[in-house]
Amino acid sequence: MKLPVSLPDELLLSRLIRYVTVSGDKGDNFASKVFGSRKVSIHPFLTARLEQLAEWGLESAEVMLFQQTLAPLFLFFLPTYADRLKRSMLAGDGAEAHRASQLSLFGCGNSLCLKWCPVCAQQDLRLYGVAYWHRTHQIPGVTACAFHPVLLEKLELVRRQRIIAELLPTLIDQPRVAFDAEVQVARFGFKLLQLVTGGIPRVDTVLTYRSKLSELGFITAHHRVRRKSLMEDFCADIKHYRPGPDTPFPRHPHDYRYLSQLLDPHTSHHPFRHLLFAYWLFREPEKMLSTKHLCAESLQPISLKSLEGEISTEQQCLQLLRQQYSLSEIYRLTGKSRCYLRRLALLNDIPLKLKPKKLTGECQKRIIGLAYAGMHRKAISERCGIGIGSVEQVISSQPGLVEHRKRCHWESKRRRCRLEIAKYLKSHPGALRRDCKSQCNAAFFWLYLNDPIWLDSALPEPMKPAGRYSNGFAAANPTGRRLAQQ
Repeated sequence: MKLPVSLPDELLLSRLIRYVTVSGDKGDNFASKVFGSRKVSIHPFLTARLEQLAEWGLESAEVMLFQQTLAPLFLFFLPTYADRLKRSMLAGDGAEAHRASQLSLFGCGNSLCLKWCPVCAQQDLRLYGVAYWHRTHQIPGVTACAFHPVLLEKLELVRRQRIIAELLPTLIDQPRVAFDAEVQVARFGFKLLQLVTGGIPRVDTVLTYRSKLSELGFITAHHRVRRKSLMEDFCADIKHYRPGPDTPFPRHPHDYRYLSQLLDPHTSHHPFRHLLFAYWLFREPEKMLSTKHLCAESLQPISLKSLEGEISTEQQCLQLLRQQYSLSEIYRLTGKSRCYLRRLALLNDIPLKLKPKKLTGECQKRIIGLAYAGMHRKAISERCGIGIGSVEQVISSQPGLVEHRKRCHWESKRRRCRLEIAKYLKSHPGALRRDCKSQCNAAFFWLYLNDPIWLDSALPEPMKPAGRYSNGFAAANPTGRRLAQQ
């Protein structure tokens, strides 16, 4: 029992189908012998349980993973889930691998399909005696053949994915012609897949994209993206690309988030979105992979790691602020909010070029002076014409000012509570302590917790407790005397 020799660019599922076709064995019997279950599902291009299949077929599971599935493409464009996807495809099941690929979260259709090129099928039949499924044709979103200018035919997999004998490409006499953009994207995907098959390079796609966009003039001097012009040029170049159920395209020409999301760090998106945008930017995958060194050198301050090791996020924010990066750019790179960055700049005397420029140096001095005078932050906000949040940022950035205001607030509270107790006792000369506690409850307990010495001196003298029985009654009644003694 041995799988047929892998043909050029053949999918692993195609080898399994050819085996059951040639051997005459049924697909469910084969699945039961290899995977231990007759009902196991086989994903078309992310086939799982490779370690079990490798033990039976006497082949390397790593070779199957990197050379006969689309795992390299997903590992390259989804680095956050790369380890989980690789582990689930080697030792897990198909459902676990499908979840790790994030395909179910991208909202691009739930049905799977197998695609083939009619011209490739004729050539394979002539050269190898059988038409088989090519791995490159199965890239999600690709609609044309990378070797011939024709559209790919599709076979929808409406049932659970099984190993079905003779489920191989069929011959079609009149293939449909593809547009040039569709063929070029397919060739870009084929070349990129060949480059990442030998190993997954560690490339920061966000920095790579932004570096190329800066060269093309789509990044402003303040490191902002010109989304409108970028989206117009991008949609103009891909307008002839025919979308499909597995092709995530912009919903409309003003869908600016389609490209903005690709420029956000630590996010995951459909591999075809990366493929289409990378083709539009670089045209050749070699240029994309070669720019990683340029990005690492030219954007060294943006990197989360320095040569000495990993630096703290606060030091990274300070470094970017001193180099006059915009707050939006620093937020995208570090995840820190604009309020945090403004406060950090104020604490370290770093000037910010913000629009509108209301929080000037004179305004900050005025806020600090009013804050030292004990004025409420809402009143300061109304006098200076800025928001309460900005007032709080200036106050918190001034060393010792917050403690000074807390102390003033505490002393003001103490004066109010003392005055309330004194006024009540002056208006009620015969009041007892319990009356003062019930009538001035809040002030009484605040002073009881924070200023007990003054409270005890200000309140009336406490009354001495009297016994339950008087002395005369106790002397006349022995029983009462014993009770009084007790």
